[in-house]
Amino acid sequence: MRSSGILLHITSLPSMSGVGTLADVNKFIEFLRESKQTYWQVLPITPTDFVNSPYASPSAFAGNTLLIDADELAELGLVSEDTLTESKNARGNDYGYAIYHKEKILREAFASFTKLDPTRDYAEFCNANSYWLDDYAFFCALKKHFKGKSWLEWDDEDIRMRKQPTMQRYHEILSEEVDYHIFCQYIFDKQWSKFRKKLSDNGIKLIGDIPIYVAYDSADVWAHSDLFDLTKTRRPNLVAGVPPDYFSEDGQLWGNPLYNWDAMKKDGYDWWIRRVKKCSELFDVLRIDHFRAFDSYYCIKYGETTARRGQWKKGVGYDFLKTVQNSVPDLTIIAEDLGDIPQSVLDLRDRCGLAGMKIVQFAYDGNEYNAFLPQNYPTHCVAYLGTHDNDTTVGWWNTLNDWQKDIVRRLSNVSGEHISLELIERLAESNAELVLYSLQDIVEDDTNSRMNIPGTLGCWKYMAKRGDLRAEKVKWLRALTERVNRC
Repeated sequence: MRSSGILLHITSLPSMSGVGTLADVNKFIEFLRESKQTYWQVLPITPTDFVNSPYASPSAFAGNTLLIDADELAELGLVSEDTLTESKNARGNDYGYAIYHKEKILREAFASFTKLDPTRDYAEFCNANSYWLDDYAFFCALKKHFKGKSWLEWDDEDIRMRKQPTMQRYHEILSEEVDYHIFCQYIFDKQWSKFRKKLSDNGIKLIGDIPIYVAYDSADVWAHSDLFDLTKTRRPNLVAGVPPDYFSEDGQLWGNPLYNWDAMKKDGYDWWIRRVKKCSELFDVLRIDHFRAFDSYYCIKYGETTARRGQWKKGVGYDFLKTVQNSVPDLTIIAEDLGDIPQSVLDLRDRCGLAGMKIVQFAYDGNEYNAFLPQNYPTHCVAYLGTHDNDTTVGWWNTLNDWQKDIVRRLSNVSGEHISLELIERLAESNAELVLYSLQDIVEDDTNSRMNIPGTLGCWKYMAKRGDLRAEKVKWLRALTERVNRC
């Protein structure tokens, strides 16, 4: 069925808390409903890394506690009104402000919670999520104990190597801190469930996103080192990245450890199945970032400073993907199949019956048969003007030469006066079964509202303005959605 939606991460919602949170979702849900959009796509909702990237999380399972609705904690009597008020004075995006005040709020809420009798649903949550929750909470407590150092740099080798009885000794020392992090994940889980119900009540489906790899400095690698390609001292042998391309002449040296697929296969890919099942609890649809690595992946020797010197290796392939799909039959999966993609990746995607992605900004090389032109889309795909890794459409347009702009005008029949709105119309008119617009393009924002520039620091700061959700934009988007039959 033809449908459409909007790509906007929760942290980008207008907020006085430093980043958008679940307290800030109502107006945007109303915007989606009134404009007759069916989908809301977000970025990964796991905790971010030290540069605030959601694609290098310390956990593949945990929720980002910065998203927690502090208002609800105050309503439950777990947080004082004074603490709540102090947390709502940020001007625009300010991760430092958000981190400081959310930590203060959650510590206060935890202190209040420990004075109450344990609830049945708290025990049920702990039991249902014990596979990842116990290790994650312990990992966070140890990170604080060792002053934020990467786990490979912890001063006690026995805890780095997870030796008993050292594990038990630290657990006893840090038990209260462990309980705090379990509490935070419990609150996140409860609030996320309410958020999902709110979306469902408004006829909106949620598209989530997971990176194919996990961060080296993560609870997953520390707790399941045998599932990753590490040395005996638990340093990576090879790390992930991509070779030089459109985005970077040095390539992108991500640094993530690679999977030990042989070890994973022995237990039926249990870690991956648990990961995707967790996603099926959180989302209606899941986009897997860098899908091509299941077919073939680029690896660089650990210690290299760029991704120029690397090699391609064969990926785990169809049997793995089919095993995962069979474990979550009700979860729709989108394959991020962008970049320099060999035919074997497309064949794997199609064999699994997955929808791939189309990006309008990649379409204008002058070839009227370019697969990224909206008029050339197949039905079974998900199409965008650009993703979080692209410039806004206005920003992209402003970088084009006059002759390049003429190609866009000719191939997409646009004037260029309101380029993002005109191309949204071409996108909406395409055969793609699902099209997704960024809020930046709907409100015609320029490069200053770009979410990410791959391979650089200082990103993830975009925050929408309250005026972006005005009635004028609702009316325009609703009319377009009705005209192209995407309601």
